[in-house]
Amino acid sequence: MTTLSQVSNDLAIFDSDDDQHVEKWNAEEKEASEGELKQMGEEAFAFALAAYITYGNRCGFASSGRLAYVVNRRRDRAVKATVRVRWRQGINSGSYDRVKTIPAGSRVGLGCTRSGSIPVADYSFSVVGAQVL
Repeated sequence: MTTLSQVSNDLAIFDSDDDQHVEKWNAEEKEASEGELKQMGEEAFAFALAAYITYGNRCGFASSGRLAYVVNRRRDRAVKATVRVRWRQGINSGSYDRVKTIPAGSRVGLGCTRSGSIPVADYSFSVVGAQVL
């Protein structure tokens, strides 16, 4: 598979329906989020970023990558987050932005930080914008 077709394939997976890969927070994550909110105060939180990236189980080539998720910090309202994806495969690299809608108290899967084929493509994810809906 060529670099362009691999990146195109990964982009198609990333850009699939938001309702796929949506997971509710577990009780421990909810408690931690509530604690952060209480410490910050409502006004300070209003200026804080409403979404962030977290990583889960291993994936990709030789299980050397991690599953990435964009997490809605808000439990009461949905968030629309702009995620910047940077990729690198050998000497080729690039980036693109995607907008994901994250239900309240949930996280949406973004994909693996490493592709499952050779040559391996590396991906990094960052939230560059978020809007509480």
